[in-house]
Amino acid sequence: MDDIEKGRELSEFQIRNIQILTHLLQNNAVTDEIVECLRQSELEYFSLVDKYHLLEQKVNIDEKTNLLKYKSDYLTTIVKTASRVFYGVQGVSYSVSFIRFDIDNFSQFNNRYGHEVGDEMLIRVATVIKDNSRPTDYVIRFGGEEIDVILPSTELRGAIDYCEKIFEKISEISLKRRKEVLKVSVSAGISSTVVKFGAKRHINAKDVEKLYRDLQMEADNALYEAKYLGKNKYCVYDPEKKEDYGRIRKLYVKKE
Repeated sequence: MDDIEKGRELSEFQIRNIQILTHLLQNNAVTDEIVECLRQSELEYFSLVDKYHLLEQKVNIDEKTNLLKYKSDYLTTIVKTASRVFYGVQGVSYSVSFIRFDIDNFSQFNNRYGHEVGDEMLIRVATVIKDNSRPTDYVIRFGGEEIDVILPSTELRGAIDYCEKIFEKISEISLKRRKEVLKVSVSAGISSTVVKFGAKRHINAKDVEKLYRDLQMEADNALYEAKYLGKNKYCVYDPEKKEDYGRIRKLYVKKE
């Protein structure tokens, strides 16, 4: 069987969805809500398949934190999968949110307690974020003490709720060293976007990679604002403050 024939094969999941839909049609029980529910379950299924294939390749995993390594095409994979599911559905808006977490004062923490303890704390923070994320979320070690999370099918409100949950869980982390209890806080920046689907099936990878870069820059700007405002907090990117973020970065660097 060649690759074209394989691509045309239906998965067991799709066959089951068709059987469900056929049964509902025969009983005049199909509604727009049911069709949308089946479509969303199909999207989640194929998103999980994408994520599973990614995790199978050990080269994509950061050895220290067990998180994904950074790659520029994660959002492209997410959007392409969603475009296949929503192809032909007019007026569909697909939301994706992005969060960049950064452990506050981590350099000072390492200098005071040593890199071995610092690594242990980093692993604890990474584990908390990963364990409190959905299987379809992408939790990425961006570099050093920065951790990125891509939240597919998530509007801004959902990203904020998720971020608040992570902050609460991280506040519960503690390491005991002799008579001292060590704790850390994080700051975060949040950005969000909406991708339109419908008649257009082809997804331009370069356009999506640019969108990913934009999401990262927006979240990074919001992160700097959170740091400048005192740390241990999150900020949401505000396009109306676009011209102010450069100044905020400079003020934060000067403050530090």
